Amino acid sequence: MKHLVNIVLFFLLLLSTIVKGQNLEKVNIKKSSKGFFTDLIDADPFSISGNLGLNLRSYTANNIENRQSPFIWYLNSNLNVNIYKIRIPISAIVSTQNQTVSHPFHQETIDNFKRNRFTRIGASPYYKWVKMHFGHRSMNFSPLTMSNHVFFGAGLELNPGLFRFAGFYGRMAKTEPRDLSLFGYNQQVFSRKALGLKVGYGNNKNFLDLILFKANDDPSTLNVINQDSTKIFQNENAVLAINSKANLFKRVNLNLEIAISGFTKNAVDPIISDAEFKIQNFALTQRTSTVYRKAINAGVTFNGDLFNLGLAYKRIEPEYRSLGTYFFNNDLENSTANLGFSLFSKKIRINATGGLQRNNLFGEKESQLTRTISSLNVNYAQNKLNVGLIFSNYASDISYVLNPDLDSLNAIIVTRNTSLNTTYSIGESESSKQIISLILSLQSVADDIEDFNRSSESQMINGILSYRFLPNDSPWKYNAMINYNQNEIRNIAIKRTGFGLGIEKVLIKDKLTVRVNSNYYISTGENINNKTLNLRLSIPFNINKKHKINFGAIFLNRLNSTSSANADFQEFTSVLNYTYSF
Repeated sequence: MKHLVNIVLFFLLLLSTIVKGQNLEKVNIKKSSKGFFTDLIDADPFSISGNLGLNLRSYTANNIENRQSPFIWYLNSNLNVNIYKIRIPISAIVSTQNQTVSHPFHQETIDNFKRNRFTRIGASPYYKWVKMHFGHRSMNFSPLTMSNHVFFGAGLELNPGLFRFAGFYGRMAKTEPRDLSLFGYNQQVFSRKALGLKVGYGNNKNFLDLILFKANDDPSTLNVINQDSTKIFQNENAVLAINSKANLFKRVNLNLEIAISGFTKNAVDPIISDAEFKIQNFALTQRTSTVYRKAINAGVTFNGDLFNLGLAYKRIEPEYRSLGTYFFNNDLENSTANLGFSLFSKKIRINATGGLQRNNLFGEKESQLTRTISSLNVNYAQNKLNVGLIFSNYASDISYVLNPDLDSLNAIIVTRNTSLNTTYSIGESESSKQIISLILSLQSVADDIEDFNRSSESQMINGILSYRFLPNDSPWKYNAMINYNQNEIRNIAIKRTGFGLGIEKVLIKDKLTVRVNSNYYISTGENINNKTLNLRLSIPFNINKKHKINFGAIFLNRLNSTSSANADFQEFTSVLNYTYSF
């Protein structure tokens, strides 16, 4: 209870800070509301612009099974409709793929259109401080609750002055019953409905939001006969969060989000009638598989004239989940600090980060991982030379609990990443430009573990040297590349050396260009000795300002020297894109 009181007091103090930091005369809510429709018709009654696109891709392989669908096509459009001063952006995409044919004029392509079709269409009309969402849309409430997850439904955002409101309701997952016609069973999915509400006060720099997110699976949408009840469960989730940000003295930025999530793995489990009160109980029925978890994400940064300094803290408890996000790690606690500053009239920029990370927050796992996180990023830019150097060092201390009463196994794993990125312009003039780029990277993982048989050190080296010649007074452009890659695990190395050449010519200025690129790779190592030739052709054609066509083709030929001729294979991919802009 004491912690809850402290949190409430903190947010009341933050809210008062936000209110004091606002210039209410500038916002003038009454005037904004009163004049909402005054200039609505001060524009053209109707206008439309945007683009439509058709994309076709064909694929065929020789001597191997197809690694892609033989034929895929999709239509896409982005429209901007204006009705007086009401803006209505509309986006749509329709696509389908076929597993057996490689051209669009086959009956099976038409027959499979409905089964393999992927369709998304949505619109977000807005006027002044009112914005609506219809169809397939995404909204962002906060990183721990609803974070740009696509839904099919309706949403509303209202921002009159300092008032902040957002809400949505829709389907977040479409029903996927088991398809017995497939060679392997597909993953069944229930139809998932969700709603979200956000109410707050402030602007983008200073705000305080209260967020509620709720989602549940609909059991009536699956074929019960084919349902595997041991693997497919009805999920239910409710998340309540407070998200805030404050700017103090124009140099200090504070951000804090605290979220509490209740997640039920199987919504048909028995109800716990005598369960203690949880803050989400009004939105979620507690069952035997219901788990309540908390998450916090906080940070403070200071932006000075010569440097910036920041502190961050993140704690996400084990099994914390929100169905409004696609993925994030849980069971971790991060404490980090960062420092950034410039030297020599801002020619050199240095950013450094360091901190600690640990997992097994509840002590329930058989291993405990503690990581030391550190990184250094140095950038130098002057005239024709740009140099970037990145170094990171992650040390992990792992304790394997074999038997709590007898023994444990300790390991220390160190991961180092070093990369250098250099670009230099040679003899740049009005008539031509020559650019040399060098990229070097080294990644190593070294471990010091008590059991040598479980040790596995690895090292990866990558280097790319490229050259581009771009004459301004010629329709020709050239590029060349050499790269080397080596991956070594337990003294077993796999090496790949590559060479590349490219040429580009403008046939019709600002209209038609032809690009050809070739790459040849030689790979050697344990039971590996092959050569790969990759050819790419691209022909973009701007017919006029409204019509554009781009044709592309890719040919890949692989020869395996150490195996039978049957291991050789070829692949051919062709792409045709058409865009109409208006």
